[in-house]
Amino acid sequence: MFDTHYDLLTKLYICYKRNDFSYIENWVKNYNFNNVTGIIANLCFMSREEMKEEYDVDYFNEGDSVVDIFRISTELLRKYVPSDIQVITSIEGCDYLKDENDLYALKELGLDSILPVWNCQNKFGSGNRSDMGLTDLGEKLISKAVELDIGIDLSHANENTFWDIINYIKDNELDARVYASHSNVRSLCDIKRNLTDEQIKAIGELGGFVGIMSNSGFVDKGGYTRREELRGTPDYSEYIEYLKEKYIEHILYAHKLTGSINHVCVSTDDMGFCELGDYTECPIFNYSSIAADLRKSLSKYYSAEEVDKIMYENAVNYLKPAENRKVY
Repeated sequence: MFDTHYDLLTKLYICYKRNDFSYIENWVKNYNFNNVTGIIANLCFMSREEMKEEYDVDYFNEGDSVVDIFRISTELLRKYVPSDIQVITSIEGCDYLKDENDLYALKELGLDSILPVWNCQNKFGSGNRSDMGLTDLGEKLISKAVELDIGIDLSHANENTFWDIINYIKDNELDARVYASHSNVRSLCDIKRNLTDEQIKAIGELGGFVGIMSNSGFVDKGGYTRREELRGTPDYSEYIEYLKEKYIEHILYAHKLTGSINHVCVSTDDMGFCELGDYTECPIFNYSSIAADLRKSLSKYYSAEEVDKIMYENAVNYLKPAENRKVY
């Protein structure tokens, strides 16, 4: 499989900040790389308040350079990830870029994609905790990213920012690679982070894809809480099987909306980075066997060739590196 959203760069940088690499060393030892054709590895930035809430208040401090943080984390990436795994690098939330010109240095270091916003509001636009749309500086960021062949990931953008980006790209006839790396179907799970039918169609019309993620709360509303309520009871396993079936339902629904199997991929949005531990309420599939489990589930509805498209070919074909892009 090609995992279209994995917070690996964030994990690596936290290990660096703590000068403790035991977590990532154990991850490499236990992670089944036979599952993986490639990964979009993300480096996540958010407001300092949200950083404190999510994981580590010292992750970003005044005077720290986003370019330096990206360089450090990608150097560690090359050290720990097998060289035959294709890695696309991404920055999730451009809060601490000074302006669009920071993309020059980041591109030189191998940056492939950006999510302009995380859940919070920043100088470029906003995630789902605000109604603000794309700003003037945000338009410059989108233009510069397209100029540098940096992908535009629309996951986390609120509806105003999402549509402002889509319309800006269309109005200016920009040749942009647009996708949503980890966003599910709002019609099946009504939360703000999931996409409406019209948003999914818009991504498909621009040739992009939606990465359907295997996190409980984005597959079934209240899924996190429900899992914890059932944990340790006879009904727990039955609920996990229900979540797996509903995950496939999200893929089927997105496929139908876009009219083509080429616009759907698989994603995990692994959340272990929060405290560098097991975030057990999130993943539906076991990471040690996720590829085989997904293939088995998808094979009920799709041919082997179609399953290959969903599992890795769509992502590889859309995101495969241009001549000047680094692959580790």
